[in-house]
Amino acid sequence: MSRRGRRDRGGGARAAAPPPAAPQREGGGRWAAAPRPAVSALACGQPGRVPQARGQRAGPAGVPGGVWDRRLAGPSPTGPSLSWEGPLSHADHSEAWGSKVRDGPPGQNVTMDEGDTPLLPDSLVYQIFLSLGPADVLAAGLACRQWQAVSRDECLWREQFYRYYQVARDVPRHPAATSWFEEFRRLYDTVPCVEVQTLREHTDQVLHLSFSHSGYQFASCSKDCTVKIWNNDLTISLLHSADMRPYNWSYTQFSQFNQDDSLLLASGVFLGPHNSSSGEIAVISLDTFALLSRVRNKPYDVFGCWLSDTSLISGNLHRIGDITSCSVLWLNNAFQDVESENVNVVKRLFKIQNLNASTIRTVMVADCSRFDSPDLLLDAGAPGTDSSRVFDLGSDGIKQILPHQMTTAGPVLGEGRGSDAFFDALDHVIDVHGHIIGMGLSPDNRYLYVNSRAWPSGSVVADPMQPPPIAEEIDLLVFDLKTMREVKRALRAHRAYTPNDECFFIFLDVSRDFVASGAEDRHGYIWDRHYNICLAKLRHEDVVNSVVFSPQEQELLLTASDDATIKAWRSPRTVRVLQAPRPRPRPFFSWFASQKH
Repeated sequence: MSRRGRRDRGGGARAAAPPPAAPQREGGGRWAAAPRPAVSALACGQPGRVPQARGQRAGPAGVPGGVWDRRLAGPSPTGPSLSWEGPLSHADHSEAWGSKVRDGPPGQNVTMDEGDTPLLPDSLVYQIFLSLGPADVLAAGLACRQWQAVSRDECLWREQFYRYYQVARDVPRHPAATSWFEEFRRLYDTVPCVEVQTLREHTDQVLHLSFSHSGYQFASCSKDCTVKIWNNDLTISLLHSADMRPYNWSYTQFSQFNQDDSLLLASGVFLGPHNSSSGEIAVISLDTFALLSRVRNKPYDVFGCWLSDTSLISGNLHRIGDITSCSVLWLNNAFQDVESENVNVVKRLFKIQNLNASTIRTVMVADCSRFDSPDLLLDAGAPGTDSSRVFDLGSDGIKQILPHQMTTAGPVLGEGRGSDAFFDALDHVIDVHGHIIGMGLSPDNRYLYVNSRAWPSGSVVADPMQPPPIAEEIDLLVFDLKTMREVKRALRAHRAYTPNDECFFIFLDVSRDFVASGAEDRHGYIWDRHYNICLAKLRHEDVVNSVVFSPQEQELLLTASDDATIKAWRSPRTVRVLQAPRPRPRPFFSWFASQKH
């Protein structure tokens, strides 16, 4: 298991290094300028002849003014290509995806002769379009029907796709894609990169975000020691704020909705000495917002999680020596205050020995029944049993829990080990050779995504109390829980700067097509899961601690930061739909009067 230091949330501001080189897109629609090759006069008329003023007209709706003039006259070989600035300019420009071809007034079409015969063959127009960027191809396709047909050529967009997104040529097109043009548009137009709302109700660092399974609500945790529950509508609004200071909490750090969205698990840190590691888990009713139960949790960054709608997992830690300890996982009933007199409300699940100064941190539950073949996951357990689960023990250990263990009734210890064994053995161990600082599951629970800061290549941890320095680059690793092997190459772009003993969790989230993560470089990042490319970079004023997709709408993403804000990001396509003017209905009497004439 990996050893990870706890985050010091007390004190001064963290110094953030300059952000890394920007990927293709800045959040809010900002795109980087790129050199554009010279275009021959053949692009717009007869060979060797540059069109005159008749072709120098403003671009159609959705194309920035002046594009037509520069393209027809032939841009400078060293001049920048089309670039967008401002939060909505990307959404405005992307209207060109659905624009109609406009041939212009009679006698003004520079691509046809007097007999409406194309001046250029399709093959030559195709070669010219290959030298243009995607925005220029779209705009040129509005000139006439011939150019429009060439601008939709599949081979053309295949080249545009691999060149623009810098995808390796051996990576095939997404299996669900219908065409290269549509696939280019999906990555261009459906990524949540446009900032639409900033929430400032928290008064201190916002540490974590979680969505309800229905997507109608989400919760946020903060160093201001509140758990806030929000209504997720077109305009997000605050529904309830629970102050945990009366329970002697220092701050709240994590939350999770149960499967039917009736209860909220919230975990926090107790007030105490600087090196205190004690925490507590609270269960809040989402009907009445009443506090139903409280469970001790140590260390506090086990966080806790739901195993079923009414059962949750907590942790406890017992020190054995300087570098040896014992972590115990407990199964707790969510309604302890009500049922404690009649039934068992707590049960010890597993007792794990920690070596080399490591401890269990951050427990997650993966549902094997959501795999195609759950019996292939582990040798233990009944094949095909729908209710079998897998524990991910946060650092690098995985343990299976069987259906009969998923209740607080029955024996407490020794169910999964021989009479001579004092500790429970892990079923699988994954070594990432570094510090794990974040984890997330794909929606089907098959793939585990891990944020890791690696130790130097080839290094050996001789002294667990003095490990080698960890990298500033964060590796986003992907593991297949069916085969227990790493798949794909690591995703990179985000960075962290805190040293070994101060590194903290950077929460990530996975949707159907995308994976997102926070970072210490003041940005959130979005990658495509199939092509392994970074698609967007979402700016904050401080460390981005948590990101979360809406489970019902992956084109909505929330980010939380140490700048005490929560930002909502939507895709350019969604922004266009929300901002589109709606037709005003004609009054009945006005319509009736018009029928009489």
